[in-house]
Amino acid sequence: MKKALAIINRTAGMGQKAELEAALIRNLKSQDYETVIKYTKPTGFKHIVMKHEPDTDLFVVAGGDGTVSELISILVSENIKTPAAVIPAGTVNDFARANDIPLNPVSAAKTLDTTSAKTVDTIQLNENYAGYLVAFGNFMTSFAKVKSSVKNKLGRAAYLIRGIRTIISLKTYRLNMKVDQVEMEIDSVFTVVSKISSVGSVEKLIPEAKSNDGLLHILNVAPVKFKELLPLILKAFKGDITDHPKVTYLTAEQIEIRSNDLEDMNIDGDINDYEDVKISVVKDGITLVQHKTEE
Repeated sequence: MKKALAIINRTAGMGQKAELEAALIRNLKSQDYETVIKYTKPTGFKHIVMKHEPDTDLFVVAGGDGTVSELISILVSENIKTPAAVIPAGTVNDFARANDIPLNPVSAAKTLDTTSAKTVDTIQLNENYAGYLVAFGNFMTSFAKVKSSVKNKLGRAAYLIRGIRTIISLKTYRLNMKVDQVEMEIDSVFTVVSKISSVGSVEKLIPEAKSNDGLLHILNVAPVKFKELLPLILKAFKGDITDHPKVTYLTAEQIEIRSNDLEDMNIDGDINDYEDVKISVVKDGITLVQHKTEE
């Protein structure tokens, strides 16, 4: 019998932990897997992965985007080729949205199909690794500062409330960007470098982005007047934000970003101290197990 290691974020707002655990064990057993379950903090579980890695045939991670990112960064940095499966159990679940994974964690556990998998790209930033996104500007970093207790209580409404508060006081910053071999300086209020289409649960913010297309997708919003905000937001939800005159959209295999105006940045939904970064694609970084259509 093969072995699966399930990493479950004990602080994720699932409310269905017992049902999730039972569904996951039952489904994997039917596919000839013995499942070891470890409840962990959202991050800092590398020692668990490395301890079990030699005899693990499948990694399963249940949590929000930050927990998913943690597992991805471990697998890529340690060159571990073992397949991984994602059970979305956070508030936003952008990685799941972009990879056609059921957003209900129990449904995702029930439909996990270890016979079907695809490779997806990840990203490298300087000497570290992440799953899918690096973002700059106080709009995106404000989301990353929402406390887990608030997210568990209010769900996505916590982000809506924080977003409304932040959007009326967007801070302008200056970026120097080197996109492949082209350098530019640009004023910004919002910058996203992403591997996937869904950002902040806006599923079609970058509809052109595919998780295995080998490209970084870069959105930059120049300073906007208050009267321009509503049309910009509507375009974001409709999937045509790149048509707005204040938006620059680029694709590249690598981008370097420098700024003297930023204090922090958002990496896969978590807040980090700002540093100048070189971001590049890790082509086919992980093997992602797929899900069957629920009957």
